[in-house]
Amino acid sequence: MNWKVLLVGLLLVAPLVWVLNSGFGNDPSYIPCPLIGKPAPRFDLPVLDGNGATLKLSDYLGKPVVVNFWATWCPTCGDEHPELISLSRTYEGRVQFVGIAYLDTEDNLRRWLRSHGGMAFPALIDVGSTAAVAYGVGKLPETYLVDKTGVIRKKYFGAINPAEFIPDVESVL
Repeated sequence: MNWKVLLVGLLLVAPLVWVLNSGFGNDPSYIPCPLIGKPAPRFDLPVLDGNGATLKLSDYLGKPVVVNFWATWCPTCGDEHPELISLSRTYEGRVQFVGIAYLDTEDNLRRWLRSHGGMAFPALIDVGSTAAVAYGVGKLPETYLVDKTGVIRKKYFGAINPAEFIPDVESVL
């Protein structure tokens, strides 16, 4: 074989192999969150069955907040719900959990909560999807860990994993 052909072949194949190899091992669905390390977007949303009451993120300044975006039509949200209830009870008084319902109706939310054991923390309605847009929500469920100063420390895609979540929460207490 001609050494020039071999050299040209190596020069063409080596970069291709490197490009393909560098992509493997990465989660193709992972989207970096530009909000990490920045102040959490503010919201002022109606509380489900709050008789007109609204809740603001700033109401909890000085306390870590877990902001969970969910919907009744999201199967993974239903799977995650008992874990969030349990964690909210574990951290009661130290960490505020807030559930923001995305692209849903009040009637669906009430029915879903009745059939899934209710909610142990405020359920907010994202009217006009303003909060979801501000947070860059793309696929439910999505959960944000906000520290005592109002800065986003972590974003969780999909159902939270307690083995990862608990140490993160402990780090912001």
